[in-house]
Amino acid sequence: MTKRLEPEHWEKHLTRLQLREGGFSKELMYKVKERVEMKQPPIGRKRWLRWSPALACALVLTVGWTQADRLVEGLSKLSKPREKAALEAMDPNKEKTLKVSYFHETTFMMQYGKAFTIRYPNVEVKVATGIGSPPYAEINRPNLEEQMEKDKPDVLALSLPEYAKLAKEGKLYALDDVIRQEGFDLQNMHSGVVDMLRTEGGGKLYGLAPDYDQLALFYNKELFDKHGMSYPKNGMSWEELLQLASRFPSGPNAKDRVYGLAIRAYSDPYDLVLQAGKAKGLNVLDPSGKQVTVNTPEWQKVWTAVLDAARGGYMYEQPTMKGSFTREDMYKANLFMTGQAAMTLQSYGFVKELNEAATKYKMAPIPWELATEPTDPSRPNESSSFSVGTIYAVNAASENRREAWELVKFINSEEATRKMLTQTVGSYSTPARLPSLPTVKGQEKLVEAFTSLRPSAEPQETPVVPTEFYSAFRELAVQLSKDVLNGKKTVSQATQELQTSGQQALIQAKNAAQKKPAGAQAPVGSGTP
Repeated sequence: MTKRLEPEHWEKHLTRLQLREGGFSKELMYKVKERVEMKQPPIGRKRWLRWSPALACALVLTVGWTQADRLVEGLSKLSKPREKAALEAMDPNKEKTLKVSYFHETTFMMQYGKAFTIRYPNVEVKVATGIGSPPYAEINRPNLEEQMEKDKPDVLALSLPEYAKLAKEGKLYALDDVIRQEGFDLQNMHSGVVDMLRTEGGGKLYGLAPDYDQLALFYNKELFDKHGMSYPKNGMSWEELLQLASRFPSGPNAKDRVYGLAIRAYSDPYDLVLQAGKAKGLNVLDPSGKQVTVNTPEWQKVWTAVLDAARGGYMYEQPTMKGSFTREDMYKANLFMTGQAAMTLQSYGFVKELNEAATKYKMAPIPWELATEPTDPSRPNESSSFSVGTIYAVNAASENRREAWELVKFINSEEATRKMLTQTVGSYSTPARLPSLPTVKGQEKLVEAFTSLRPSAEPQETPVVPTEFYSAFRELAVQLSKDVLNGKKTVSQATQELQTSGQQALIQAKNAAQKKPAGAQAPVGSGTP
């Protein structure tokens, strides 16, 4: 019995096959492709389809495994009446130049551009850096349309506010028809990502996002076992998380001490205040963007719960590292990685860092497991940290819509996802395409923790206010939270002062923005103070 070859061995095996007399020529392959893309089915279609599986196998063996997906897709199209094509097929013999907006040329070409041009050698990809935001940036530039008119990109890399704005103005090409035409797989993408893009697009999809950001609760099983405590579970509230963290006893000295919860690097207690408040549906501004709304009983309860945990000594805030330091230095300063913290809220990329710390830097491996991030009991299925990553869309005015769609499709493909999962440490985003997640080192809970929650069910109508407000507001909030921790102010005093000073900062930022030239203004869509 012949031993079955794995897919990667099939490719190597097929490269050694010689086309003999009677084999399929390149010209015949183009004729098959041309027939597949015809608007009307050929005469005798049903009879031809009776032996199409055998033909499909023959074609696969002839042209190689890498072409199988295109052949199967093409043959399947012949089994049903053809509708009018949303986009005509690409001409592989016609040279094309595809312009892409992205914030950094080298990064895009390494991630997607080079691989795409290998697949489509007749398409040259050029990157225009004038449009587009870094991943997860919330900047919404008022001169976006002017930049589009100047650069004339075919594919745009956008933040969520930019995407919503351009979709509303009719500047993006709706993808629903071509997705339906080609049977593009949306089922195996995170439904929360797809639904959010459809909602922001007024019911239609004008772009796709290959990744998103979200937190999950990592915990050290060994520490929980040592202290005879039950493991964290999915769906805990913020109050339950903080109570669980408080149960870990502190040791006789700093070296032996175990913290219940470690805050992420470059974060502080106010970040947890903000996230816990967001989980309860609280905002720092009213929907109109005219009034700061932080001096309320609800916000004060959140401030009290989080800051009491920090004051109680069972929540660890990692000091900011100064001067030059290595990745190994960062890992050894992380108390969860050194086994001195029982829990930490981290992004998906933390898995890679845990593995690297153990394998490359020979740190003691942590017996970690995951649970979902804390939620509010009234919103048990919603993530307060969920945010969509870079959205790739097709310019409605593009003359290369087919090529542009092929690039968007490629960026959101299984193939690109697999490449993303093998990237070096530092990629914190979570792939939106779910089937590839189990290929990363980890168990089923890894996938569950990052995929079972959804973004807020309520429309994200965030007021447009100047960037300067958010930076000023955050600075005030961080300082006031420190004043509470140091006993200089009560929570009530801190929220009242933040309300008054924050309102002044809002007015000043808006006045300053009005005095700037139109092209220099920088309002934001959904910034986080």
